[in-house]
Amino acid sequence: MAKNEVCHIEWEVTNMERSQRFYQEMFDWKFQPFGDQMTTFGSGDKHIGGLFKRDKVNPGTSPSIWIEADDIDHYIKRASQAGGSSGTEKQMVPSVGWTATIKDPDGNSVGLVQFVRAGV
Repeated sequence: MAKNEVCHIEWEVTNMERSQRFYQEMFDWKFQPFGDQMTTFGSGDKHIGGLFKRDKVNPGTSPSIWIEADDIDHYIKRASQAGGSSGTEKQMVPSVGWTATIKDPDGNSVGLVQFVRAGV
């Protein structure tokens, strides 16, 4: 996948089983557990995103979109230069890489992912 492309779409859900049934029936997506709070999904062998377990979902804040970045620190700094701001701090996700969020000028959250890829 090339940098600056959508690489993950994440829905917040209050009931994982109910949500999996809904999306499986709607789109025939397949699910794979990922940690305690997330289940990833895709079509065939293609990753699309994840369902993230929350106690409460605030309509309008989900789904969230994640963009692949080759240098996450660069994009965090660049957000404020472009009229936005930083969001959540950079953090390591085991077996994935680094994530952080930025905010656009209207305060919308945009996720960034810098993958750790074997052999790259």
